[in-house]
Amino acid sequence: MPGMSRLCCQVAARRTRGPCLVLAFTLVELLVVIAIIGVLVALLVPAVQASRESSRKAQCINNLKQIGLGLHHHLDAKKHLPAGYVSRVLNNGDDAGPGWAWGAHLMPYVEQSTLFALIDENLAVNAYAATALRTKVVPAFLCPSDGGVQPVIDVPAYITKTTICKIASASYVGSAGTVRPTCKLCRDQFDGVFGRNHPVEPRELEDGLSQTLAIGERATDWANAALWGVVPNSILLDNQRPVMFAAGPAYVLGTTFKDGFNICTDPTVDKNSTSYAESFGSVHPGGCNFAFCDGGVRFVFEDVDPAVMNALATRASLAKGGDLLDPIIHDSPF
Repeated sequence: MPGMSRLCCQVAARRTRGPCLVLAFTLVELLVVIAIIGVLVALLVPAVQASRESSRKAQCINNLKQIGLGLHHHLDAKKHLPAGYVSRVLNNGDDAGPGWAWGAHLMPYVEQSTLFALIDENLAVNAYAATALRTKVVPAFLCPSDGGVQPVIDVPAYITKTTICKIASASYVGSAGTVRPTCKLCRDQFDGVFGRNHPVEPRELEDGLSQTLAIGERATDWANAALWGVVPNSILLDNQRPVMFAAGPAYVLGTTFKDGFNICTDPTVDKNSTSYAESFGSVHPGGCNFAFCDGGVRFVFEDVDPAVMNALATRASLAKGGDLLDPIIHDSPF
C-alpha cells in the first residue's frame, strides 16, 4: 500500500540518516535488458529449429529402417528382392504397364497387408478402378523434413503434358545403380538393385549387402517421387528446371551421377545440358539418408567422392563400362 511504502521509507531514512531513495530502471537500462532478451531469443530460435530438424531426420531414418526391414522380410519370403517395377515391354523398349513398383510389392512386409490385398496386378496402375488405392498415402514413405511434398501429385503425359492420373507421393526411390532408369533402350541394363522386371537375388550382390545401396531419398526440391508405380507414357518434371523432364520410371527409381547427389545445390554443375530429375537428394543439411541392402541406414554426406558413391550403387565391383568415375549412360530417355 502507498502509505505503508512511505512509512517504510521514512523509517529507513531515519536509520541511515539520509534521504529516502526509490530505486527504478532508467530508460537506458530498460533498453539494454530488451536488447539482451532479443539476443537470447535470436540464439534460441536456431537451436529450436536445429532440434526440430534433428527430430525429423531421426523420423526419416526410422522410415528407411522400416523399409529396409520390409526388404529383408520380402527376401526371406520370396528369396529375392522386389523388382523395381513390373511392366510389359513394347517393341521400342518403352513400358506398356501395368507398372506396379517395389513400394507396392513391399506392402505386406511393412504392416500394410490390407492395402496389398487391394492390388490387382493385372490392372494398370493408372486404371480408373485403381484410383482409390493409387491415391492412398502411406506416411512411412514420406520424409517429415520435406515441407514441399504434396500427398497426391499429378502425373503428366509425355506429348500433351496433360494429367494422366493422380498418384500418392513418396520421399524414397529405389537405386537403379549408375544406369539412367529412364533410358528406354538401356534401362534393362541397370547395375543397381532395382530395375524393370528383374527381381535381384542375394547372389547377384557381389559387393555384399552392407556395401550396396537399396533405397535413397528424393526431396521435391529436385523432383517428385511416387509410391505405387510407373505410369506408361508419363514424364517426371525437373523441379529445378521445369522445362526439362525425365521419363516415368524416375518416379520410383533413382540413379547416381558423376556429380553425386544434391546436385542442384552445386553452382558449378551445368544443369542446362541434362535433367537430374532421377537423382537422389534431400533437404537434410549436408547429405542424404540411404538404406543399404543389409537393412542398415546411413547418412551419406553430399561431398562424398562420386566414384565411391557409384561403387556403392552397383551390385558388382564395377559399374557398366568399367568406369566408376563417370559410368552413367546418358542416352535420351525417349
